[in-house]
Order: sequence, then structure tokens, then C-alpha cells
Amino acid sequence: MKRLLGISMALLLTFSSAAIAQEVKIALAGTEDIQKNGEYVFIKAFADHLNANGMKTKVFPSDTLGKEKERFDQVSQGLIQVDMANSAVLFKLAPISKGIFLPFLFSGNDHFDTAMKRGKIIEKINKQIEPHGVRLAGFPMRGGSAGLFNTKVPVSKLDDVKALRIRGKDGEQIKLFEAWGTKGTVVSWAEVANALQTGVADGYFNPPASALLYGHTAILKHFTPLDSGVSARVALLSEDWYSGLDDKDKSVVDEAVAKGIAANRKWTEEWSKNALNMLKGEGVTITELEPGERDLFVQASQAIWEDIVSKDDLEILIDASQYQGN
Repeated sequence: MKRLLGISMALLLTFSSAAIAQEVKIALAGTEDIQKNGEYVFIKAFADHLNANGMKTKVFPSDTLGKEKERFDQVSQGLIQVDMANSAVLFKLAPISKGIFLPFLFSGNDHFDTAMKRGKIIEKINKQIEPHGVRLAGFPMRGGSAGLFNTKVPVSKLDDVKALRIRGKDGEQIKLFEAWGTKGTVVSWAEVANALQTGVADGYFNPPASALLYGHTAILKHFTPLDSGVSARVALLSEDWYSGLDDKDKSVVDEAVAKGIAANRKWTEEWSKNALNMLKGEGVTITELEPGERDLFVQASQAIWEDIVSKDDLEILIDASQYQGN
């Protein structure tokens, strides 16, 4: 019996050691562009810290390991350890996550980070998604607040958007555009360039990084900053992998996440200052809103908040967002 127990323990320790020693696979949709890609800025700092502490990593960029759904399936099954995902993958599993990206709820990254911490929003999301094999580590920003890009006309007031058909990522974003008084059309990101070229869509509601990173400035001619809040990806960990680590290695991973977020926030602040100049340099006209017009965008957007997130979750997020202390 003792011999059998000893063999069992040896096998358990061997399995545990192998799990920890395995290569940490990190998947993302974008490229390894440290200048333009905010999620890669996160990944670089994250991976560097793991490598420095004996956890070997390998990055798989440009959808090498599959599109969003395929990568999510792999991370949830423990086939890859880290996935940089579209925030929409959380929406069905953790409905409160929809509210995080409500337009005009947060004024910027600092406000967002403070609210997430005070409201313990990441912890609330993880309680809902961990049974599905994934853990939310954090929100790497994409670079700048979302504004309105389009191919047709300068937009300086809410009434101007009536002339546009705006690409939406889902039906709920279409509701937002309808609240603004215009029409939208759902187009997958992979088809956006074609939709803009053929006139299926006249523009989209995204941060400056989107057009710059994906080369859409050759098609899009106008950008209006809206200061509408944050635009982020989500860093997902395999729950099986993370929970299988010992306390020391979990601390290394937690530290790596913190370093990645810090690097991403620093990059975002510096990059955002130059984003408009970069757009101008590629031939995009920047049009500021006329006085009072942003308030009209805010009011129209708030009208659909409860259509996107439940009343209870909205109250949690608003309470967290109203905190102004340290």
C-alpha cells in the first residue's frame, strides 16, 4: 500500500512539474508591432517577465492559432495558456462585462482602472467565467478612445451622422447608432476593408489604432474624436493551467500581468498623444465636435444603456464609475 501511494505521489509530482515546465503559448489576432499594437506591448512585458523567471513562452501572432472562437476554445481547454481576445467573448458568459464598454461611461483609462478596482469587476467576471475554463487577467488598451471614422463627410455634430451607414460589431452596437439617428450594418472585422471599399459601410466607431494598425487610412478620410471611453482587448488565461501552478509560479504570472498592464498604459498614454498626428500624416482629416455636441452624443448613448446591460449590473458599474477618491 505504501509503495502504491509512493508511486501515485511520484506520478502526481511528475505531472505537476511537467505542467509548470511546459511552454506558455500566447495567442493574439494582431501583429508583433511594438509601436502600433497595444496588446502586443502588454504581451511583450508579460512574456519577458515569465521568461526571466524560468517560464518559457512562445507568441503566436496574426491569428496563427485560429480566429477568436477557435482561440477561445483552445484556451478554455488548456491547449494554449494565454489568449488576447475580443471583449465580446465574455458577454454571454459574464453579462456585466457588456457594461464595461458602454459608450461614455468612463472618461479615460485612469477612471476605468479605478472603477474596475473599486467595484471588483474583474473578480465578479471571473466568478462567472472560470467554470468555462478561462480566467480574465486584465484589459490591455488598444490605443486611444473610440471616435467616428468615415469615408464621406466631416462630422462635427450629431446630426451629421444621419448621412452615414456605420459598421457595427454586433446588434447592440447597431442600437447605439440608431440612437444617434443613423443606420448601421453588422460586418465582421475581417470584412471591414471590403465593406468600406464597396460602400456597404461608410465608416466605423473605433479608436485611432484600428485604422492605423490595419491600414484602413487608405480608405477612411475623416475622423471625429468623441472621447467616448475605453477600447480594450481582454487577456484570458487557461483556468486549468493557472490553477495548476504552485503559489510561487502563480505570483510570477500575477506579476507578469501587472507589468504588462503597466507597460500597456504607459504606451497608450504616449501613443494617444501622437495618434491624431499619425492620422493626419496618412491623409485623414480630423474634425472636432462643435460646442455642446458631445453632450448630445452622451445623452443619446445613455438612452440605450439599459438595453445592453441589466439594471442591477448597470447600478454596480455606475456606482464604481462615480468614485473619485484614491
